[in-house]
Amino acid sequence: MYKMLYPVLVAQRQKSAPELERAPEDLQVVKRQTLADSVYTQLKTAILRGRMRDGTELKQGELATQLGVSRVPVREALRRLQAEHLVVAEPFQCFVVTSLDSDQVMELLELRGEMEFFALKKTMSSDVAQQRIRAAKAAAKALTLNQDDESWLAADREFHRELNGATTAVAAIIEEVRERVHRYFLSAPALQQRRREVLKEHAALIAALEAGDEAALEQAIRYHVRATRQHLEKSFVAAGPAGVGGGILG
Repeated sequence: MYKMLYPVLVAQRQKSAPELERAPEDLQVVKRQTLADSVYTQLKTAILRGRMRDGTELKQGELATQLGVSRVPVREALRRLQAEHLVVAEPFQCFVVTSLDSDQVMELLELRGEMEFFALKKTMSSDVAQQRIRAAKAAAKALTLNQDDESWLAADREFHRELNGATTAVAAIIEEVRERVHRYFLSAPALQQRRREVLKEHAALIAALEAGDEAALEQAIRYHVRATRQHLEKSFVAAGPAGVGGGILG
């Protein structure tokens, strides 16, 4: 039987070969998002934007009902958030939004300053330093005095990410630290005066990098992070940001 079918199979393969060669070259990979990915994104956004306050209990059953999914993707999403230190596990399949007091937030900002200086020194000595500086200058244009707080913070993060090297290991760690304190910045929005100061501080960072001046670079990044800490200290609310909207997910 195989001997009888073999010529037919060969002929079919030979016939289909040109069709495979003519397949379009502009096909793009389809991004597959699971239910767990979707649940994770919604919960993380709610936490980072302060719609889920510090200490909020996240019960798997209630979340599954509200989101219209089973407990499995909810549990997977919560585990991912736990790995990012945005929630902590409690008994009886309950998770709680992480609470940070003012000292912990300031400590994380201090840590960010140390890592940013390390990242910027690496950029200064990198073969792609000029490329990163150009990318940061382009990102800086997205920072405007009158934009909403969420857009301002997103543009600020993008500026620093470009300076630090968007794909570097240290940039990923810095981003994790920034995410852990993001909601506290939303509870203490920068007024226009502070935004003007930030733009000047960003310009000082770029100037130091362009000059190859490590001492000036250290002074600029430490001043920038210290000023950010002082701004947050003035309006920090220990209980976390006020909730917005109704229900767990707002």
